[in-house]
Amino acid sequence: MSLDSPLHLAAHPQPLDSVTVYSSPMVIPVTGPVVLDGAVAVAGSRVVHVGTRRWVFNELKHDMATNGRVVEHHWKGIITPGLINAHTHLQYTDMAEVGRGTYDRFRAWEIGFNTVYAKLQETRPWKESAYRGARMMVQSGTTAAADIVTDPEAVGALASQGMHGIAYWEVMGWHNGDWKSEGIPELIDNLGHMHQEGLPSIGISPHAPYTLESGPFVDLPDIARQLDMRLHIHLAETPMEAGERDTTLTTYSAADWRDGQWASYKQLRAAGKGASAIQFVDQLGSLGPDVHIAHGVWADAEDRRILRQRGVGVALCPRSNRITVTGRDAPIREYLEEGNLLAVGTDSLSSSPSLDVLDDAAMIYDLAREQGYTRDDLTHRIIRMITIGGAEEMGMHVGAGRIGQINAGATADLAFFDIPVGIDSPYAIERTLEDFVRHGAGTNRATIISGNVVHNDGIFDIRQER
Repeated sequence: MSLDSPLHLAAHPQPLDSVTVYSSPMVIPVTGPVVLDGAVAVAGSRVVHVGTRRWVFNELKHDMATNGRVVEHHWKGIITPGLINAHTHLQYTDMAEVGRGTYDRFRAWEIGFNTVYAKLQETRPWKESAYRGARMMVQSGTTAAADIVTDPEAVGALASQGMHGIAYWEVMGWHNGDWKSEGIPELIDNLGHMHQEGLPSIGISPHAPYTLESGPFVDLPDIARQLDMRLHIHLAETPMEAGERDTTLTTYSAADWRDGQWASYKQLRAAGKGASAIQFVDQLGSLGPDVHIAHGVWADAEDRRILRQRGVGVALCPRSNRITVTGRDAPIREYLEEGNLLAVGTDSLSSSPSLDVLDDAAMIYDLAREQGYTRDDLTHRIIRMITIGGAEEMGMHVGAGRIGQINAGATADLAFFDIPVGIDSPYAIERTLEDFVRHGAGTNRATIISGNVVHNDGIFDIRQER
């Protein structure tokens, strides 16, 4: 075997010339136990080691080149993987006035949104708006996102900050009659534009069953899969998407489907059929492990089973659901107890007070308890949602470029939170984690993406050099 082959290099890595060690009283790797008096060693864009500070420095003695340099930055709070926002629309950052409004129903919010959007279309500030949103996320400790884009000017938001994630081109408003002749060519043109921008990852977002007829929902998954892209759908967000029968394994089948081919979900419901929106798109073949949905508010037991069986994750957006008046909160307790894949999204500032996923994490904690979730793992489950859960929903949790975790070889995405750390007992440790989930919003002081410090609120002090 050649000495420069990938297999040989993996087993016999080259000596390191430069390493930066980030240490703190508590490191949360997510894929391993919480590390007390921990450290993360970073070389280039990758994590080299994570463990106790003593162990990491002992390992580095064997890793460094003769004149190699190790610099340590110590932080008093906690270190986590960069957070992941699993559902947002960064281009709507300048539409915060819509999010500050008060509405009595979802349609009223839609009207408010459309009014402001139409006004802004005159000046098309989408690039600047999207870039501001991306910067806000980085400052809050978010390093990756599922960003849905409607206007070409906004496609580069994630790339503008060096962030990871997927920019999803949104498809909406198409009818079956003009979809193939006009809709698909327009989609391909827009995807081509995104490709030319050099974006790290591109996806497709069929908007929702109430804005698209059946044809696009049949074709878009096939197009995405042919292009090796993922999909992201707004689903079970509104009351009209809920099923109307007791949930059984056969609720959505046979009688609701064999009478004819339905041109749209609206047509099916107008005919008095009780299938939910999730059941509808499932029958069209639109779901799979390369898909995640946003909201999932009106998902009953059968819907949740379908999502689990198809490998579809849910991005919970509880604050947005309140502002847009979706009519209820997501069934978080059931999702947790039944084992659905979950992540957290902020949605956009047009329907949310901030782009900090920890604001939504705190609300998810409270809602889960209010809904009757009593298990003592809630904090840990939510930490997973805002890190590797979001990565998994975008297919970015494994492989050489994996994110949402701190382990050897993973992408060096880190966030540094100003949370008081207690480590003198198991109770103190759990209390620290709970404080992070419930009160961590607004406490990030530095963010690292691919080994680069992209936000630093003056926190790093060099303890020593070895």
